[in-house]
Amino acid sequence: MALFKQIQSAIDNSIGRRRLGYLLLGLVVLFFLWFPNDTSQSNYAKTVFISGFFYAILSSSWAMLAGIAGQFSFGHMAFMGIGAYVAGLFARDGITVAALGIALTPESISAVGAIIIGTIAAGAVGLVIGWLLLRLRSSYLALFTIAFSELFRIAMLTEYDFTGGSNGLSLRPLLEVADVDTARQIEYYLMFGLLVACLLVMYRVAHSPIGIFLRAMREDEDAASALGVNVVRYKILVFVFTSMIVGLAGAIFYSDVGSERIIPEQLEVLQMSLIIAYACIGGMESLLGAAAGAFISRYLLEAMREVIITLPFGLTMADGSDAFVWETGAWRFALFGLVMVFTLRYMRNGLLFPIFNWFSGRDLVLKETVAKRKHDDDHVAMLEDQDE
Repeated sequence: MALFKQIQSAIDNSIGRRRLGYLLLGLVVLFFLWFPNDTSQSNYAKTVFISGFFYAILSSSWAMLAGIAGQFSFGHMAFMGIGAYVAGLFARDGITVAALGIALTPESISAVGAIIIGTIAAGAVGLVIGWLLLRLRSSYLALFTIAFSELFRIAMLTEYDFTGGSNGLSLRPLLEVADVDTARQIEYYLMFGLLVACLLVMYRVAHSPIGIFLRAMREDEDAASALGVNVVRYKILVFVFTSMIVGLAGAIFYSDVGSERIIPEQLEVLQMSLIIAYACIGGMESLLGAAAGAFISRYLLEAMREVIITLPFGLTMADGSDAFVWETGAWRFALFGLVMVFTLRYMRNGLLFPIFNWFSGRDLVLKETVAKRKHDDDHVAMLEDQDE
């Protein structure tokens, strides 16, 4: 412990924790930029990373909605599905609106155009739900989004002729690259770039005056309203904003970037619970923490499909080998559940929160604030004693 304090003091007196954090973050970004260029890495490993980037977007956007704005929703996967399904249906069937004189054929709609339409559709549905429900307390939003998500999933599952049912719906490929290795590399950079862009935009919003209003609403809606914050407007705004982010992520990911088709199974409440768990493990009030929690969790869950266990004390199997492969199956999710229980019981701000908190130097600011307040209280008490 004493050694850690000495190292911490040396860092504070030299480079500083925040600068060290930025340095490490830069190294992480460089690693992700280098990773697909490593010829020893298979396309499967790149696919796992792409999936991790996708779930990092979903988890960090949910942290924006629930952790920063205080609006607890179970509809994230449904809005992701809306973005993907609408993009796929528009690219396949086009649209005709005779009253407005609009007639778009599938040939006239590009993959990018379909993705934009899917993103707008997710935001439009979020606007309707927000306008109907966000005048009420968050518990109503949670209950309604559970019902809405399940209703949407059942509709996509039962309308077989329209959506493909359990077989899923194929979206128009965003990239037309013949070489598999080159295509996977481009898809990797595309999803990583989308993650970085989404984090930067959400970070900018969270640290703007809008972010201050959102945090005030999270702490006390009545007090925020009394101070002049239009609570309903900003609740709807952040709900639509996060709905469009996940709609965009879903439309891109299922345009043959991370997966070639969207299936109703991806819209189950279990998938939504995983998004929430990732955010809780990383830290609900930290966009970067929630993203890191999602990526690390997805990677570990995939890596734990097969665990090689080496036998101790020179023991061997019947075939003479000194190790065996354990097909973990559902047990890896049981272990993930134990980690979640530990997090909620002992580290409610997330397993990664202490790391981000240390690098941000918030504890130093808190100590300085407490010390200044104590000094001011002592000074006021001394003045009062002199007056007496």
